[in-house]
Amino acid sequence: MDSVPNGINRKIHILTGVLVFLASFFMYYRTMAPTTSYWDCGEFIACSQTLSVMHPPGAPLYLLIGRIMTLLPFFKDIAVRVNIFSVLISALSVLFTYLVIVQLVRRYRGEAKCWDDRLILYFSGALGALAFAFTDSFWFNAVEAEVYAFSMFFTAVVVWLALYWEERSEKPNSLIHIFLIFYLFGLALSVHLLNLLVFPFVLLIAYFHQNQTVRRFLMLLFVQMAVPMALYFLAFQFNPDTMSYNEMIAHQAKAGRFLMICGLVWTAITLWYMYRKDRKVFAIWWIVPAVAVFAYTSYLMIYMRAKLHPPINENDPSTWKGMMDYLSRKQYGEDSMVLTFLYRKAEFWRYQIQMMYTRYFGWQFIGRGLTLDNQDRIIELISFKGLYGLPFLVGLWGMVHHFAKDWKRALAVLVLFIMTGYAILIYLNQPDPQPRERDYSYVGSFFAFTLWIGIGAAALLEQVGSLFRKKAVLKKAAALLTALILLVIVPVNLVAFNFHSHDRSGNYVAYDYSYNILQTCEPDGIIFTNGDNDTFPLWFLQEVYGVRKDVRLVNLSLLNTSWYIKQLRDIEPKVPISLSDAQIENIMPMQWDARDVSLPVPERLQKELRAKMGKTAEGRVKDRITFTVKPTFKAGGNG
Repeated sequence: MDSVPNGINRKIHILTGVLVFLASFFMYYRTMAPTTSYWDCGEFIACSQTLSVMHPPGAPLYLLIGRIMTLLPFFKDIAVRVNIFSVLISALSVLFTYLVIVQLVRRYRGEAKCWDDRLILYFSGALGALAFAFTDSFWFNAVEAEVYAFSMFFTAVVVWLALYWEERSEKPNSLIHIFLIFYLFGLALSVHLLNLLVFPFVLLIAYFHQNQTVRRFLMLLFVQMAVPMALYFLAFQFNPDTMSYNEMIAHQAKAGRFLMICGLVWTAITLWYMYRKDRKVFAIWWIVPAVAVFAYTSYLMIYMRAKLHPPINENDPSTWKGMMDYLSRKQYGEDSMVLTFLYRKAEFWRYQIQMMYTRYFGWQFIGRGLTLDNQDRIIELISFKGLYGLPFLVGLWGMVHHFAKDWKRALAVLVLFIMTGYAILIYLNQPDPQPRERDYSYVGSFFAFTLWIGIGAAALLEQVGSLFRKKAVLKKAAALLTALILLVIVPVNLVAFNFHSHDRSGNYVAYDYSYNILQTCEPDGIIFTNGDNDTFPLWFLQEVYGVRKDVRLVNLSLLNTSWYIKQLRDIEPKVPISLSDAQIENIMPMQWDARDVSLPVPERLQKELRAKMGKTAEGRVKDRITFTVKPTFKAGGNG
């Protein structure tokens, strides 16, 4: 904040930033989950408490901070201690959103010189930041133990730091900011991969600036990555309709080897060229990877903890090969990268674009429908319910105004919006249906749009001021009235619409659900689960609170992996599995012939059914149920 030129501006700037932080922090704290929530939250809290290994590719930095949070004596409940980290880091993300908007507005307006300028500059920053704070998806992530709030924090900080560097790029120590950006990239990779998509924004900010050293360095990095990737796609295109899956995987492996060799050769050529062209850039190139790799070394913690066999040890990455499989998410299957771009797993426009992005974007700024399909998905692509499209209109006007006033930085924001939105969508290639809504993946895109909401507020205040520029009293009154209206139609409107659905202050559903499942088991029982929601909350209760640790959970999805079968066999409470390691490693699908399966009906249930059905129960209530189990998997023509 040291860029504010005088005492008055500096004090207003700091005070506004503090108020924005406190407003978001206390709202998140008020609506924070009091215990575990569904999906990954139970696993993250349990792994934080026990320093265990979470599902691939892990988040070691989040895990380390989560462990520190569990040791703090501020709250009695361990889950609250971990949840409140998301509250804190999300409020800090809102603060950096405010700082980014102030920087963007100041770049085309200049420093605040009078009361009107200060209102436009700091109010617009606060309005855009609070709009982001109370958007549907960001608020949802801010009140639970998940990595997305932490990932978004890195995105906001890197965007701010790129603009901060731009203002000071001519100073002798400005390169420190570039090194810090790449250090943050390395740290962010230890939380989630999404932060890498901010690099094009940083590249454009540097490209449009006059600092030749940084521009050349970032362009060198871009060229080193882009050329091999372009050759990769040009040289290894194929038609998925004419190749089997195994052929495509073999094709992909061949392409990967080509990419690695081509990348090494191209890197050597570009470095030789830069050594002759600009020795300073050549020297910087060697520093930046070292900085990023140093930050990335937190992943060593995953390797070391896996060797100590913690209570949760997904993928068991205690060997070099196991660690590589863990980082590459081999557990989830291997898709060809080329196939990802050439072959869509669902209808591209209707499902992947409209259903899996446009609909989510509308929830943040336009409104949210209520009609559900047979999978409990909201089906309205665009609905004006609740928000009436008002935040969207302010942001749209902000985008137009930004391009008119400062097209270079507006283009950088647009690239950030696309890379963290549509680019992710194309890469993920999500099949239909998904097990849950995926709006959390695109929060970076929603962040980019709220920058334009702040600029849109500045534009409207500028235009109102120009209408009454010759009448000072009317000008001031009109500006205050406009600011009040904007406050109501954007952040207040968002809070009013989203508060009820985001208030988890009394939500114990996941906790009670998992507690009831565990307590209904006989001593030393086995519970078979299948997905995240019937596994992670139970792990949470067992590892954090020690509830029914005699009960063994067997996740049927993980039972397809060799490492999990070995853990069930070897770790208490053990499952009676007599297979050797060699047998487990060589388990393959076996042919299944259709057969009848018969199961007994408990006597208590028979009595209840007879009492309920009365005379009609005769002949209908049986002591056994029989059904036919048919093969469900086809391999080589056999069931």
